[in-house]
Amino acid sequence: AVDSMEIIRDAYAYFLERKSWRSTPTMLGELERCHQSGVDAMCLLIGHHLSSGGAAVKLKRVGGSPKKGGGGSGNGKDGRVVPTSNETAADTRLRLSSALQNRDLMKSVGEHEEHLPLASRPVRELRAVFECLGGDGGAHLGPDPTEIVRQQRQVPHVAKVVRTEKVGSGGYCNLVNQPLKTGYPQLDAYGEARKTVAKSSIDSYYRTAKAERKKLARSRASAADGATDDLGSSAADIDAAARDAVRCLEHAMVVVAGEKSVYRCVVSPTSSHSHDKGSVTKEYRDGLVMSYSYVVGAVVDRAMDIIETIFLKDAKTASPPVVPKEGAPPPPESDDVISIRVYGSAAAAGLRILDGVRMLGPSLAKLCDMSHDKDKAGSSGGGGGGDSPTSVASNLCIAIHRTTVKNSARTLENLAKAIQAEPLDGAKHRPADARVATVSSDVVRAIQLVSPFTSAYKSVTKRRALPWDPKMGEESGDLDSYVRFLIMRLLNSLQGKALNYSKDGGSDASAKSNLFMMNNTFYLLEQLGATSKQKTRQLPNGEIDGDTYRIESSWFKDKVGKIFEAEKAKYVQHWEVLNSHLTSVDKTDLNYQGGSDKLLSLESGRLIKSRFSGFIEDFEKLYAVHQPLAVVNSKLRAMLQRDVMNVFLPRYSRFFEKYSRVQFSKKNMDQYLKYPPARLEAMLAELYEAQ
Repeated sequence: AVDSMEIIRDAYAYFLERKSWRSTPTMLGELERCHQSGVDAMCLLIGHHLSSGGAAVKLKRVGGSPKKGGGGSGNGKDGRVVPTSNETAADTRLRLSSALQNRDLMKSVGEHEEHLPLASRPVRELRAVFECLGGDGGAHLGPDPTEIVRQQRQVPHVAKVVRTEKVGSGGYCNLVNQPLKTGYPQLDAYGEARKTVAKSSIDSYYRTAKAERKKLARSRASAADGATDDLGSSAADIDAAARDAVRCLEHAMVVVAGEKSVYRCVVSPTSSHSHDKGSVTKEYRDGLVMSYSYVVGAVVDRAMDIIETIFLKDAKTASPPVVPKEGAPPPPESDDVISIRVYGSAAAAGLRILDGVRMLGPSLAKLCDMSHDKDKAGSSGGGGGGDSPTSVASNLCIAIHRTTVKNSARTLENLAKAIQAEPLDGAKHRPADARVATVSSDVVRAIQLVSPFTSAYKSVTKRRALPWDPKMGEESGDLDSYVRFLIMRLLNSLQGKALNYSKDGGSDASAKSNLFMMNNTFYLLEQLGATSKQKTRQLPNGEIDGDTYRIESSWFKDKVGKIFEAEKAKYVQHWEVLNSHLTSVDKTDLNYQGGSDKLLSLESGRLIKSRFSGFIEDFEKLYAVHQPLAVVNSKLRAMLQRDVMNVFLPRYSRFFEKYSRVQFSKKNMDQYLKYPPARLEAMLAELYEAQ
């Protein structure tokens, strides 16, 4: 067939030189028809071989057995596959950062590896076809084949890649869905065939990962008797979705690497033994770049849609919290409201995805780039295909990072808004016993979840102006500025709840307000405050260990610590009223009956009786008010019990010891002395133990 095409081209050139012959027009037309039939047949052969070959990836082999052709398989030196389906964010970062440092990223990426899906015979046939229809006009007959290419070529103009397709539809923009028209039918056939196979490869991988994730979610739900956080989303489900987004990006890299191998093996002119660098025209080089970009662009486009779908559906960027307007009544409590806990998991998930994009994006862009071909084109004159052949794939690679930064910023903003939108009333949000509110534990958990992603967070602030950090670039703030913003939002919410305790009225209103703020601020200091023994542990890769995260900046202890001390002083003041009854009776006012020194007179006895009875009445009222309140933290509970005792117990002990020896009542001494200091101490030791 190749020889026949050569004969047809020679015959066409022969008749072109003899245009004066009568038979020339007829013969040229017949030769063009024959040549076109041959081109069509060869393109069918290209499409068949490249489609039937299948995906250019295969599963990595587990174990240390060598691959075909020598060498180990898998991610490690022993060829073992890293179980990326179970990796934590820290494991993924460690694996990828180590691979980037050792310059063996492709060995450590994904569960698959690149693979040439063609046997030797189809490779020989394809090389022969591409050599026959190469860039010197072999695919076209005519006096000026280059002009024919220019007329047939349609180069998509791309200024900036934007989403045109519905999220979750399987694509991000319609640029990759337009027919490929390079002006060379063999390149069009290659691009259309491999695009379908490559896109199907990443699509099936995502569907499998999604099915596995749903299966695990159902197993977790059944193990927990169907309990999830809310709206069917648990923290584990959101983290698993983020992990799968990074897995899909890794798989996209492997697919693109495999497609590059296919291109270099059968399409690139350098694969031919008779390749002459000077004989390949600029137009053909541009067509090569366009066709390769068409194939890998579809892979990147699908990866982008997968990532944004996970952001939209799992990371809740499509469901931002509704912050009530100032002065508007709070919305009614509903089970359909997404909790701070979920938004915290979503913020961490967004940063985890961005962490993967940040590390993998540059390598993916290099795989999609055909700069090698452009450089060769430049050396042979004519500028080397620099207009826009690579714009679709390379712009999509840039867009992955841009959209991931944008969506990560939304998840961070959603978390801050969720704290602001936290209802101030309701048993779920404002505990009746003034214990630590759910919002405090949820915010602490959220901070610990996002804290390991310091580099990913910096990627956001460098490129996005945020409400808490309007500066961009190198002047943008670090994670501490975001944590401070969240803590301030939390303190505002807690103070609003405390104010509502005061508005409730009743004898316990003020005490609940003070104790509520103490409980929550002490919890924050315990969970996030740095001490000489508890500091944030720095990891070798520059990130931090989220489980050990502590706020070491002075603002935290200054702000939260001052609130705690102020509220504790107010709370302890409630017990100060007892001291008003513990005043001494002047000796001149103590008169005894019958001249004895045993039984006080009626008037003198009443002076002591009124002090004891007043103390007992106020103590019992205070104890009834404070005893149902809860302090879950044993350290704070012991501190409060001790501080309350110190307010009045030493003075009461002296008062009791002094006047219990005096008979100030003839018949009811036991009634006035029913609270010896030891009993009071035992009762105070039981305060705040309501669980």
